[in-house]
Amino acid sequence: MNPPYRFSELPYEPTDFVAVGRRLREYTDAVRAAGSAEELMRIDAACDAMLDEVGFANTLAYIRSSLDCTDAFYAEAAQKEAMGCATLDQAPYTQALLESPFMPELEAKFGPELRARLEQQVRLRSAGLELLGKEQVLMNQYQQKKAMTKVLFRGETHSEAEMYALFDSPDRQTRIDARKATYEAFLAQKDELAPILLELVRLRCGIAKANGFDSYLDYANLDYFRRDYGEKELTAFCEQVKTDLIPLLRQLREEQRRELGVEKLMAYDLSVRFWDGNAVPVGGPQELTAASQKMYDGLSAEFGAFFRAMVESESFSVDSSPNKVAGMGFCTTLKRGYLPYVFGNCNGTDDDVSVFTHEIGHAWQAYCTDQEGYLDIFRQMPLDAVEIPSKTMELFTYPYAEAFFGADAEKFRQGHFREAMREIAAYCNIHELGTWIYTHPNASFDEINAAAMEIEKLYEPGLDYGVLEPYIAQGGALLRNMAVYSFPRYVISYALSEMCAIELFARREKDPAAAWEAYTKLCASGGSRSYPETLRKAGLQPAYAPGSVKRAVEFAREYLKLKAE
Repeated sequence: MNPPYRFSELPYEPTDFVAVGRRLREYTDAVRAAGSAEELMRIDAACDAMLDEVGFANTLAYIRSSLDCTDAFYAEAAQKEAMGCATLDQAPYTQALLESPFMPELEAKFGPELRARLEQQVRLRSAGLELLGKEQVLMNQYQQKKAMTKVLFRGETHSEAEMYALFDSPDRQTRIDARKATYEAFLAQKDELAPILLELVRLRCGIAKANGFDSYLDYANLDYFRRDYGEKELTAFCEQVKTDLIPLLRQLREEQRRELGVEKLMAYDLSVRFWDGNAVPVGGPQELTAASQKMYDGLSAEFGAFFRAMVESESFSVDSSPNKVAGMGFCTTLKRGYLPYVFGNCNGTDDDVSVFTHEIGHAWQAYCTDQEGYLDIFRQMPLDAVEIPSKTMELFTYPYAEAFFGADAEKFRQGHFREAMREIAAYCNIHELGTWIYTHPNASFDEINAAAMEIEKLYEPGLDYGVLEPYIAQGGALLRNMAVYSFPRYVISYALSEMCAIELFARREKDPAAAWEAYTKLCASGGSRSYPETLRKAGLQPAYAPGSVKRAVEFAREYLKLKAE
């Protein structure tokens, strides 16, 4: 596997959306005139190739704008590409495919998921394209403003990304002061950032209404491939978390309080899991890359070759930069035969390893799916399954923790697994807030923030912010919450995926080979099946199934050697 390119050398050419729209109409006419199933497939392949070119330009501009938010050229390019993609009217083409007399032959060949996905596209994108374009522009604006926020801390200016290591400082006062400074930096922009959230809510509700949905919740569920399940099942899952997981988290919080030696565990203590600080990586991005290569060679020869190709093609950037987007990593696909691309922003904490292995899990899944040669429409997994490969990869790499953390390896494993359990509740917290927001679409920013504080009490009972309370009450945390701004109704997928990842990890503890085989099958399935069918391919149950959280908690107690309260 020797990729004949380097990411830094890939040329960007702006998309001519007028020409693309014209060619799309021509393909639509050709679909209607097709004389056989074979001809229909050739037309669709040609149209997919054109749309791959569009997607390549859009993704390339997005990556480069994320790598350097001060680059005005790519900031503008990312805006234009995102707007153009959002407003490109593909519904007539998709409808022509659905109405083709040869569609039954394609269904027989590719399975029922083909029609389901095509119908989904028409249902979601038949109207409101201008609103979708405006939504993309606002999300990009928020991301740019967030990335460019500067925090004044003890006389020095930092990016938000650089503050994360200070949040985890073993010194309690440093943690407090760092969070204060960060909240102050965002609250200083409240008059700019708060209206963006309110306008995003208005636009999203408008998009749903334009496409005939009663609520944005229903629209978003279909957008995330949630068919045959939805709000009822997700709400029931959140209730399982409150009933079965929260007691475990309370026990872990008490254990953490004793470990830190404090009279009361405060909100600013939560990210520090050991009295002498969290596990610290033994090196920076270069050491991370070298250790990762050894790890992936150990997992499988094909995985090792894949990762080596990513290194050679410059298909990831995880080194620290104050100009990078903060608070997130991502993996995205360029298509056109290119490898996936992974983005991170190392800050010297144990998250550097977690984020990197998480995103490489996404990249491996995308690569495995591409090797299957699926139709373009099947490249993306159902979104409630898409985080399973990445969350599982975080856990499957535990045996290699010494290469990343040296003497801190066991500290990392213990801390990371506890954090994984906490995150399940945190994601449900954000999901429940999203439910409130989109059932109260006319709420003010301060009303949304008040709801956020109340809902958090359900998932972090007794949590005390202490001197940070005034900053939270003004919206300091909400203004920083990229999930609320840019990923509405999505983060519950992380909770569902973490559940499946824990199930696969539990299998790995007993039979590593069988667990790896199930994991590989899951990655290779792509989007060719519905969410429940995708899970069944790996021998998994939907994470929202009754009793799932209780089983995960039982395994967690066993793994962490905790007694039941």
